[in-house]
Amino acid sequence: MARVNNSIFEELKTLRLPEGISILAGGQKESDLRYGKQVYGGLSLSVVVIFFILLFHLKKLKLTFLMMYSLLYSLLGASLGLTLGGHELGLTGLLGLISLMGIIARNGIIMVDYAEELRTVGEGNGPMSAEQAILLASKRRMRPIFLTSAAASMGVVPMVIENSPMWGPMGVGIFFGTIFSMVFILTMIPVGYSLIMKNEDNNNQA
Repeated sequence: MARVNNSIFEELKTLRLPEGISILAGGQKESDLRYGKQVYGGLSLSVVVIFFILLFHLKKLKLTFLMMYSLLYSLLGASLGLTLGGHELGLTGLLGLISLMGIIARNGIIMVDYAEELRTVGEGNGPMSAEQAILLASKRRMRPIFLTSAAASMGVVPMVIENSPMWGPMGVGIFFGTIFSMVFILTMIPVGYSLIMKNEDNNNQA
């Protein structure tokens, strides 16, 4: 729909209109032009706020950057969903990305925070190595991460089914973004955590 609108307006630009008469966009294009800057600003602010929240909670810059890197997984899933649904990003798609980043950050914190607890405090046998801690954390936190992702993705199914030009981008972005990010969080974050904290364990032992 957006491509059709853009092509129409390109054709309208070639028209010679009488003096004092102009053509303005309406509907979704008008909303994108009016509120687009605000939403882009909100998206940038959300990234900054999430960064400092993670840094305050994890207290390690390397882990914070690892978690921020995981936010990119949402872009992969959302872009795939938008492509399959035949949508462009648009205003509601950006709003969906903001919501999606919060979901991904929460899922990552669930796993990494528990792994840090196991690595520093441990259980019955004392503190664990980084590899043991993240492996056990992945197993025990798999269910809550899956449930969180499943609930978020199922909640937007009506938007996906309706596939409207306005709410379709938001629905497919959140749906595919949560599914893909869940898989990557359960696989890539443990690998990254193990590599980062393994070096720290080696330095502590030395």
